[in-house]
Amino acid sequence: MTLLRMAGVTKEYKLGKTVVRALRGLDLEIAEGEIVAIMGPSGSGKSTLMHILGALDTPTHGTATIDGADLAELREGQLVALRGKKVGFVFQTFNLIQTLSALQNVELPMIFQGISRSERTRRAKDLLTRVGLADRIRHKPNELSGGERQRVAIARALANDPEIILADEPTGNLDTESGSAILALLKGLSESDGKTVILVTHDPEAAEIAHRVIRLRDGCVSGEAGAGREATSTDSRGQEAGPRHGEGEASAPSPGTSPGAGAAGESEGGDGSA
Repeated sequence: MTLLRMAGVTKEYKLGKTVVRALRGLDLEIAEGEIVAIMGPSGSGKSTLMHILGALDTPTHGTATIDGADLAELREGQLVALRGKKVGFVFQTFNLIQTLSALQNVELPMIFQGISRSERTRRAKDLLTRVGLADRIRHKPNELSGGERQRVAIARALANDPEIILADEPTGNLDTESGSAILALLKGLSESDGKTVILVTHDPEAAEIAHRVIRLRDGCVSGEAGAGREATSTDSRGQEAGPRHGEGEASAPSPGTSPGAGAAGESEGGDGSA
């Protein structure tokens, strides 16, 4: 069953008198339980696409739906509710609140859903145990390694049992060993829990866990392939045109995000702790 659908989606931003088209008539469908990697050079539209897939923004033209709900027809409060129930976000920079413990960070999204304190605590402990941090629940982010902080971020993304996990460069700030463990965890969410996992990444190793790799260029889908195969590019008429490489246009400005959601930027990865 199709969970996310985009048809003819265009996203435009005004920079003074200039109109930047970040997405240009993009068509995309993602099924329940699927792992999809979205790749492309900086400026190709990955961040803008992630914003729309996560209901952080709506198209300028075209149709984008999540579980049948047309984003353009929803008021802001309805978009917030949709994000809270349907989407969990995992970011490269973790976006944890430094003054809160791991347990409190995971509990936070549940507060906005009106879940009782006892249930929040129980569920947060269960999630942290699941990601291997049962003995670190009272630690604050600065007391955790990069890999541990990303595990907290994944537990937080799962707090409201969303159907969709959107991960923006989830291994970008991690070393190889920690990154591999995070990818295994994300893969397990699809295989064991039936979650739909969308990875926005520059990392070919991260893309290897995906069922499909979708490549963007200049705001359009330029190619698609199963994991482990180079994406076959298409021209503007949808005809196969062979593999394409190269840099895209300048990045469009990112729209604002809701409180607690974090910024879904296209920053490059750095070195992280084990």
